[in-house]
Amino acid sequence: MKPCREIKRTLTGETKTYLCELVSLEDGVGVLRYVIDREYDIAGFRLSPGDETLALYWTGRPYTLYIWHRKQQADRAYYFNIADSVSLRPEEFTWRDLAVDILVTEDGIVRVLDEHELPPNLPPALLLHIMEAKDHVLEHFGDIMDEAEKRLAEITPPRLPLSYGEERSNPS
Repeated sequence: MKPCREIKRTLTGETKTYLCELVSLEDGVGVLRYVIDREYDIAGFRLSPGDETLALYWTGRPYTLYIWHRKQQADRAYYFNIADSVSLRPEEFTWRDLAVDILVTEDGIVRVLDEHELPPNLPPALLLHIMEAKDHVLEHFGDIMDEAEKRLAEITPPRLPLSYGEERSNPS
């Protein structure tokens, strides 16, 4: 698989760039693979080096979806990023992270995260977009996860011993 950069911009103007593997890109839907290179704890869901992210992006949807596969525990979690401005090209996926995230774990627990990170001076239309996207994901996450798993099953990427990581983090 060929390298592809994920470029994530935040509401605060920070830009983070990650080097990933391009798994698939067609009809406005893209899939990237990223091997975790450090420890993370996301609301109690722990990721370790070697765990895998398969990330799905849609140009016409207000979210992205990371599916985390843990090697040691042999389980997974689904992490929705409320988003906009998704642009997909073979060498670069860009999107704006709108702070609010939704974590769904295999035990059926759903957590809305990071709403406290929303800046108080957001334009009303953007805040409405974020809240409507959050509500949509909370109402349809099961269907979205099923769709994502079906897409991934059709792709079945080979598992490569590559470990990509965060390239840089640049405040804008």
